[in-house]
Amino acid sequence: MIILQLILNTAHDEIVQILENIPGMTWKSKVHDVMKNKTDQPLNQIFKSKTSQNILTAKKFTPVSSKKAPDYWDWVLMNPGCIDVVLDIGNCRSSSQVSVISTFSDFRCFQGKDVDRVEYSSQYMISCNGQSPCSYCDGGYCGTDIVWKFLIETGTVTEHCVSYKSGTTGKIGKCPTQCDDGSSLQFVKAQEVTNICQEQLNSTKREEIIKQALINGPVSTMLITYEDLYYYESGIYQHVYGWEGGWSACEFIGYGEENGVKFWKVKNVWGREWGENGYFRILRGSPDTFGESEIEFECYQAIV
Repeated sequence: MIILQLILNTAHDEIVQILENIPGMTWKSKVHDVMKNKTDQPLNQIFKSKTSQNILTAKKFTPVSSKKAPDYWDWVLMNPGCIDVVLDIGNCRSSSQVSVISTFSDFRCFQGKDVDRVEYSSQYMISCNGQSPCSYCDGGYCGTDIVWKFLIETGTVTEHCVSYKSGTTGKIGKCPTQCDDGSSLQFVKAQEVTNICQEQLNSTKREEIIKQALINGPVSTMLITYEDLYYYESGIYQHVYGWEGGWSACEFIGYGEENGVKFWKVKNVWGREWGENGYFRILRGSPDTFGESEIEFECYQAIV
């Protein structure tokens, strides 16, 4: 076991060494403690197909103002009480459920639906979504569209009522009929969602639409997780090395520019130890059709 651990640590160290020697890097890497025992592709991997996106009917987002969005935005600095909660999916490949429910919790706080931020239950979604590909801990084909549809049609309860257990057990568990303390389930739903990253828009217009939407509050999104992302420590991430690990959900919470490089600021669900205190910055204005790592492909904002 000790020999295996030494081999794994050496492999991780070698990848960081490769990343450190790539010219023109805009971000720093490190081996995170949570990765040291990983022998295969990381736990958030979901292998979602783009073709499943049609499951959700969402209206197009229309900016309130015709003026261009400001050059800089960061909800962590502007409203930390509503957004600065970083979760960790743990041992369940549940990034879509956990991230979307967290975004839903954030947005209800932003809109004043909850006086103080209330964390809602992703466990209820994982355990109770029937035969949905989201009702598994192995990722399946669970896209954020499926989670938003569940929130609109069924809703969820609070985290205090049904706490997140799959991150520890690695199992989905049975759908609860009452809260953990024996009290009755009380459901909260999303009214609907708006489609922020509209496919027919060119990259420049899509970037401006996302910025306009962020003025209202956070935006749920997804990206392709390449191997190098798991070693991200700080800076503005761009994919430079490694295999493609599938799709993972996260949350736009701001944007800006550093040393002439534009970025999106994004909240992840891999805990505080990873990245910039649980957040990461990723290249904005990429020449790729749907942005760096296709982070501008599937984006929604709740109407609560």
